[in-house]
Amino acid sequence: MPGVLEVVTGRRASVPGVLTTPLVALVLAAGVSPVLLAPYDEPQVALSFADPRIAESSGLASSSTDGDVLFTHNDSGDVARFYAVGPDGATLVTYTLPDVQARDWEDMARGPDEKGRSSLWLGDIGDNNAARDNGLLVHRVREPVPGDDASVTTERPTSFRLRYVDGPRDAEALLIHPRTGRLYVVSKPFAGPANVYAAPEQLDPGGPNALEQVAQVDLQPTSTTGGPGIGNLAQVLVTAGDIAPDGSRIALRTYTDLYEWAVPGDDVAAAFDGAPTVTPLPATRQGEGLAYSRDGRAVLLSSEGEGAPVHRLIALPSQSSQSSQSSQSQSPRLPPSSPNSDADADVDAAGRTPAGPDTGRPLWPVALVGAFAAGALAVALRRYRKFPRR
Repeated sequence: MPGVLEVVTGRRASVPGVLTTPLVALVLAAGVSPVLLAPYDEPQVALSFADPRIAESSGLASSSTDGDVLFTHNDSGDVARFYAVGPDGATLVTYTLPDVQARDWEDMARGPDEKGRSSLWLGDIGDNNAARDNGLLVHRVREPVPGDDASVTTERPTSFRLRYVDGPRDAEALLIHPRTGRLYVVSKPFAGPANVYAAPEQLDPGGPNALEQVAQVDLQPTSTTGGPGIGNLAQVLVTAGDIAPDGSRIALRTYTDLYEWAVPGDDVAAAFDGAPTVTPLPATRQGEGLAYSRDGRAVLLSSEGEGAPVHRLIALPSQSSQSSQSSQSQSPRLPPSSPNSDADADVDAAGRTPAGPDTGRPLWPVALVGAFAAGALAVALRRYRKFPRR
């Protein structure tokens, strides 16, 4: 099963069984078992796009009314439209947005509008040359329910102009909080950490709406293969993101790996203070789509290319059980493990295996490892810096 290696410090080797740091070697020499985080089972191909018009799937969102329906749109080069796709990969409905252009649509997200109605947000946020001085555009339409018509023109979208307070930049990840409706954008720099930007709590269609930096994410190469043939760069460029339907987790993806953070309360920025779990993804041509499933128990991933597959990562039983409980309670925090659950006896609420009974090993190796871990943790935490929220 896919997973990542985590020792006490929170540092990870992205390939299971590959131990790359001196600390890991010391841990094993001391007789302390590392923890294998494997929140998802082996990836499955959920479907392959049958519509030749879907040749550059860049945005992905799950339907809130039908677990078998996905929405997707193309990258730059298409008109202002998106597609509802069924479980066999066939297009159910093509939706066209009136009176807008698709300059560089990069991501889409499902989230509420100001009245709490489920909506689709389409992010025209790409800016390869960092030249969009007038800002970006995000278009919002009510989430449609596919019917018998093969082609539908949506209502006129509500469009919001966004502008970075620190200047234009490229981005491919759009996040909408499922309860608050607040909008976030994650940048895609070719060097240095990615910035996380928050829009105002109340968006103004008259705009522009200021995007202010609230966090940073400093991803490191993972050795996972895949992507568009750009070497290690494919392992650190953020190409999509989503927030779980219950608000408990944030996911970002690169061309090669999936990163997830737990969200404390509804504080998206604070989530990036923690270290993520990392899951290697199947090698694809150019993976740029990411969405949680309707129930939050799976992650769906799409790639560019005609006939490209959509992979599904299904949470292991303990993980999906926690997501279900959290969704039912509408609490974004992961609930504590149940002492009566056989599955939870093996994995705690964070996906970690709890300590077993006393093995009789001497305690000095643990103390020594703890000292190294404390220092390494201090270094690791500097990689996930949060900025004051305004």
